Amino acid sequence: MQDLWRGGFLGTGSKIFSMTSEGSTRVVPSYGVVSSAKAALESHTRQLAMELARLGTGITANTIRAGVTRTPALMKIPEKDAIIEAATRRNPTGRMTTPQDVASTILALSGEGTDFINGETIGVDGGEYITGS
Repeated sequence: MQDLWRGGFLGTGSKIFSMTSEGSTRVVPSYGVVSSAKAALESHTRQLAMELARLGTGITANTIRAGVTRTPALMKIPEKDAIIEAATRRNPTGRMTTPQDVASTILALSGEGTDFINGETIGVDGGEYITGS
């Protein structure tokens, strides 16, 4: 981000998004390394949001916490079938999060009137996170 800022690639109204998962705040088997990285990423994004706001840049930084989403990364996890089954069962909508769900949220947060949403972790999961493990 520092290089983008110094290079003049970020201007007023720019939006920065990072991607996290529920593993940043919950224990998920076989997820330890990713879990700690996601927790650090959320903290870094909050710090970045604060620093950019204090500079008066008009740039916001937020984290998207997507529900379990069928991606190439998910398909490489040995326990993927159990993860998919649990996510579908837990989700009040009865389905998993889709890449389109996440893309639509990012598009909406990139629009007009969202300049005061800053430093947040925004869930995009149909309620999966609030149902617990």
